[in-house]
Amino acid sequence: MKYVAILLALVVLAVVYFLVKKQKINTTSNHSYTTRSNVISMDSHRKAKQSPGEQPCSSCKKKNGKLIFYAQDNGTVVGLCKDCQSKAKKRDMLPL
Repeated sequence: MKYVAILLALVVLAVVYFLVKKQKINTTSNHSYTTRSNVISMDSHRKAKQSPGEQPCSSCKKKNGKLIFYAQDNGTVVGLCKDCQSKAKKRDMLPL
């Protein structure tokens, strides 16, 4: 009976020790990890969006610099380069 009581006391002490240790680890390190993972740098996002030469033309698929966007009859938007503007004028597309 004595051994059961001693064993039970040791188990309780071990559980309390690990819970306290886990709580200390979570409170000290959790803040640094969550703020890093939840914050997005807008500078890199803005720089990525500002490069106009990255989009290919919807018709010829060439990366010809700036695109002019047109609305098709079915409501979709296409971006055409200067070489493909004649196709848009022939189909009476509305520029956006």
